[in-house]
Amino acid sequence: MNPSQIPKPIIDLANQVASKPVASFSEFISLKLFGKTIARLKAQAENEYDATKQHGEIERRIQEPFIVQIETAKAYRQYSNLGNVLMKATPLISAIENKVEDDNDVFWGLLEHSKEISNEEMQVLIAKIIAGEYNVPGTYSMSTLQTVKMLGKKELKLFERVAGLLVDDYFLPKELFRGQDSVEALMKKMEVDFGDLQTLQSLGLVLPNDMQTTMKNNEKKNISINYFQKRLTFIPQDDAHLDVKTPAFYCLSPVGEQISKHLNPSYVEDYYIWLRQNYKIPHYKLEE
Repeated sequence: MNPSQIPKPIIDLANQVASKPVASFSEFISLKLFGKTIARLKAQAENEYDATKQHGEIERRIQEPFIVQIETAKAYRQYSNLGNVLMKATPLISAIENKVEDDNDVFWGLLEHSKEISNEEMQVLIAKIIAGEYNVPGTYSMSTLQTVKMLGKKELKLFERVAGLLVDDYFLPKELFRGQDSVEALMKKMEVDFGDLQTLQSLGLVLPNDMQTTMKNNEKKNISINYFQKRLTFIPQDDAHLDVKTPAFYCLSPVGEQISKHLNPSYVEDYYIWLRQNYKIPHYKLEE
């Protein structure tokens, strides 16, 4: 890409250097993508911009073959998207120096994928993952990269709605998806149904099968679950068993847990009320 074709977000990285971590990140990206320091990249771009103001240069570019104009526009769009993602990532950079290796396919794959993403919400998500992988290489896996590539604006919004139903940040009671009268109105309000669950399962965000766990509670202690900042505490009754079987649930996959931490799900009071009325553990009573 010619310097004159480099979008403003890429050049603006030079103006974001407010700390050593950000300076190291910006310089690393510039050298890897363009083979130039970011200061040199900025200077060349500004010189080229001045040159294009000359009438003859403008006329020459207008007369370029149409296919060249198309490729130039495509490259400009791609690097504009990439620049926007990098601008969103820089405030999240904390590593003092770069430790990303050339064979870190997750990091480089995310950079390449970001060229094709124009949606603001998706750019924010990708920026957070890029920053996380730069700060601590190996945080994310190739599964994360592949899942992000399959996500679009619609799927991301769906996952964020479903994340508003998570208990303890990782599981969904199976009762939500059985179509029973007690939950039908709630799920309609949340705009979530069993088909949506299957979509998230196909994307690798939710594990494919429901599960149920049995935990030991030899001392018959209280059992608690959390929904956002609300806690539901269950008190053992006289006939409580030492083996406690939880209600069946669907669980986020490891990738789903990673991505859900970067979302902004909404607390739903109606769901909290539903949990208090319908989430039951045999031989345990919900604390008032």
